[in-house]
Amino acid sequence: MQSFLTVLINPVAGREDDFNDWYTNVHIRDVMRFAGSIRVQRLIAAEIQVQTPSHKYFTIYDTFDPALLSLEHKQAMGTRRMVVTHAHDKTDVINGYYYPVAARTNQPTSLTPDNQSLVLEQINVPAARQADFEDWYATDRLPALLCRPSHVSGMLMRFDPAGQMFTFEPAFSHIAIWRVENLASALPAWSEGPADGRMAELNRRVAFFDVMGPYLTRDDVFNASEEQLEVEEAARRRAEQSTATTAELGVKWR
Repeated sequence: MQSFLTVLINPVAGREDDFNDWYTNVHIRDVMRFAGSIRVQRLIAAEIQVQTPSHKYFTIYDTFDPALLSLEHKQAMGTRRMVVTHAHDKTDVINGYYYPVAARTNQPTSLTPDNQSLVLEQINVPAARQADFEDWYATDRLPALLCRPSHVSGMLMRFDPAGQMFTFEPAFSHIAIWRVENLASALPAWSEGPADGRMAELNRRVAFFDVMGPYLTRDDVFNASEEQLEVEEAARRRAEQSTATTAELGVKWR
């Protein structure tokens, strides 16, 4: 079953270059080697925002078997198949698998371009209201926003315990991913807020993100050039050395 693993993450202060070196050149490539993965894209908080974003970086993984991907992920933890650095704030990561429940697009015959910015809408809906909310979002909110400038596609997704790496209660029961051609042009639609009053009652956050690069696919990783493999291996050694040095110094990491 298709799902999306979404990750909001921040670097440790003063370690942002180390964090990005590890995340781009090692971590997402490790995950793409796990069964169940399809592709991944990294994004960074845009300068244009409706409200202050909770995290600077956002990653979205397309997956076809979250349970299998979670199993491989857990089995690889602590090994060289899943090198982890101390350059990211482990106390403030928000991640989880979300499952599509409704989607619409203005470009049905086109693949999502790699360069389109993204609007992340996080919404917490009480369980008793979820069916009504999902029906309204699919029949009213999706088509209404797609009539606004720059909006290309929108997808509403629901959290479900199935396939998650660990058992936990999510901060948000639903997220919506919107692809837009221009964040400045799309801003008024989000600054105004939803016309329907039912959204005002819900815990909701909105953040704008710019893409950091094109999608990285599973095929890209398994068919990497010698040059790319050398870049990855060098970054892996840097992450391992950094982690070992931190441990030797007895520095408390987060």
